[in-house]
Amino acid sequence: MTERADPYGIHLSEAARDYLTAFRRRFPRQDRLENHGLAAGNGSFQPMTDTNDTDSDAQNYTNVNLEAAHYAAPDSIAWTFLVRTDGKLSRDVGRRAFMAAAGATLAAGMAGGAAAQSGGSQLNFGYDLLSDPWITGDVTVETHEPDFDAFDYIADDESVQSLAGATLADREDEDTPHNPIRIRGDLIDIDDYRRFPADLTTTNSDDEEVDASALDAEFWTTDESGSTGTISVTEEDDALNIAATGQAAGDTATATFSDFTIGDGEQRRVLQLVANVNELAADAVVSVRVVDAAGNEVVATIDSSADSSADDVIATAQGSGHIFQTQLGDMPGGPDLDTIEEVVVDVSEADADVTFHGFNLESSSRWQFGNRERVNSDEELVTETVYEQTGWFGITELSTLYDTDRFANAVLEEVRYDAAFRVSELPSSYVEFEFEDSGRDDYSRRMRYVYNFKFPSAYSLSITLNTWYDEVVFQYPSDRYMAMEVATGLSEQVALDGTDDVEWTSRTSTYTGASEGDDIELSGTPSSDSVLALHGDVLYRGSEEDSATSSAAMGPTGREGGGLLSTWLGKIGAVLSALGLAGLANAFRGS
Repeated sequence: MTERADPYGIHLSEAARDYLTAFRRRFPRQDRLENHGLAAGNGSFQPMTDTNDTDSDAQNYTNVNLEAAHYAAPDSIAWTFLVRTDGKLSRDVGRRAFMAAAGATLAAGMAGGAAAQSGGSQLNFGYDLLSDPWITGDVTVETHEPDFDAFDYIADDESVQSLAGATLADREDEDTPHNPIRIRGDLIDIDDYRRFPADLTTTNSDDEEVDASALDAEFWTTDESGSTGTISVTEEDDALNIAATGQAAGDTATATFSDFTIGDGEQRRVLQLVANVNELAADAVVSVRVVDAAGNEVVATIDSSADSSADDVIATAQGSGHIFQTQLGDMPGGPDLDTIEEVVVDVSEADADVTFHGFNLESSSRWQFGNRERVNSDEELVTETVYEQTGWFGITELSTLYDTDRFANAVLEEVRYDAAFRVSELPSSYVEFEFEDSGRDDYSRRMRYVYNFKFPSAYSLSITLNTWYDEVVFQYPSDRYMAMEVATGLSEQVALDGTDDVEWTSRTSTYTGASEGDDIELSGTPSSDSVLALHGDVLYRGSEEDSATSSAAMGPTGREGGGLLSTWLGKIGAVLSALGLAGLANAFRGS
């Protein structure tokens, strides 16, 4: 039977498929060796350095568990695992032998459907007796692209990075609305904001026909005949600004857009606006009038004296991100509309300045700005879709915004997160620990650890930390916590064998004086400008150590894994790490 180089359910590049096929041909299955090798306790395997490197340049694979496999067949595989080494890679293993072992890892990972993990090298933060310290904070990401995950940001070298350790803040309780992500209507860039009217075009500087929009100033006309002041229509970064200045009581200046016709379903159409009210002088009124061929109209206003809850009121004060969406048939005069032909913006009585970021009149459905939780009049917690809002507003998840067709390709110009930085979400290089004999009968094992929090700096990223917490996880804390201490303002991460060189602040009494389940404060003034470290010395029973280091079905630091796909990517990542391609390995692993 012909062997498949492309495993079931996994799609490889041509280069990877060619390499895997060549490897299988060069290193065919040998049944007589099935009970030999590392799995049977025979032989040894040493990592290597490139023979062109000096000793000082040798790579140290302290945190790499190279998975070397005996290749058997696509549906029959015997895995072997190498123990962790703190030594430098030996020169005694040549490149060909090393590539063979790496190839075995790839081939076996592709061929076998199940694999064990190298247990004991990771912490299981899902275990009840292993706490997961966290720091609350506020994170602002300047640009969020459609394919970004939460907390992804653009680094100063233009690469896309994930903010290490960051998670959405926990909800306060089951009865309180939890909307940890905040966005603003005018800071969303979508084509749909500029899609009206659908068939409008213009000519660019290269004499090419391109799509145009009601937000293009060239299609508007102005009339200052009823005013002692002036009115201007200009473009500002894909938005339309209309401003009237020098006006007095009784004055009215107008701007008109008429390059469209809506001849059917007029009452079903929705007047959709996203606007910033930059200036609204006392007594000034801005009216957006939708007018048909017979002069019938509906009017939506910006007026400081209007009722903000009325269906025809856009805003009553200056502010950014006013979202207005009302069906024309529900507005006064709406049932009479027949063949809509123009939109007129009037500024009367005094000066006003408004920037329109979104303008649509052709759609019969509203923009959906994600889901949020709120408490209704019956004091019940409910989830609703955001249709109208002023300024910043919270939503439950970004996916509730992106799941709608009209926002699928949205670029968010600023996203604000209520965040919690958790040890369980940190890269494994930030966490160092060891278990050793305690010399006691009641708690035979002693866990010493250092958890480091380190925060990146980037132009497009802002981090403000609030409070550093931990949870007391033992029924009798004074029996368990031997020493607990923190350090702030550090310039680099602390290694477990370097704790004597750090000036620590003891928090032992904070732990031992608390009760099981208490959240205790480690620092009320942490700063993202420096490294923060927690050093612990805690007693465990032997069976508890097994549970604390169990990594079955867990991610890099004990989180639950991502299923079959992440398993395959982890295998590929192991190969790449073994080859020294750590950056590419992280891309496969998602870390």
